[in-house]
Amino acid sequence: MAFPKSTISEITGLLEAVNDAGGIEDAARLAADFDLKLDEILPSIDGAELLGFAKVMDGNIELTPDAQKLLDAGIRERKKIIMDKVADVELIKELKSKLISTSAHKMKKQDALDFLRTKISTTDIESYFRILINWTRYAGIISYNSDLDEICLIPD
Repeated sequence: MAFPKSTISEITGLLEAVNDAGGIEDAARLAADFDLKLDEILPSIDGAELLGFAKVMDGNIELTPDAQKLLDAGIRERKKIIMDKVADVELIKELKSKLISTSAHKMKKQDALDFLRTKISTTDIESYFRILINWTRYAGIISYNSDLDEICLIPD
């Protein structure tokens, strides 16, 4: 699965909506309920699947036990659950490994963009960079300093 262009907030919003529908919902119906086209919620569905919070079969989105655990958790526990899930995403593991291999655990934004270009085929790599930073900041793994234009590994 390609890296989805969806924020953590959009993914959790999707999970909450499916939960409100009883834990399983038709994707097209869910999109219509929010006055959206199906392709507008697909990135959030893909993100939920990638993180192991949902399964999609025959057009239905079904929450996993991990999603239910997330939705039942308080803020701190949610952050921990999401951190563990995000840290397990292959693209993020590879980027983290690259950062660990540098002496300062930092990388210029341009180097991060070059890395992403080798992993994601798109002309809009900046959007994917912003999503990657959204996920890793939320999870407390990688930060981005826009003044210095660099990403940095957040110490454990």
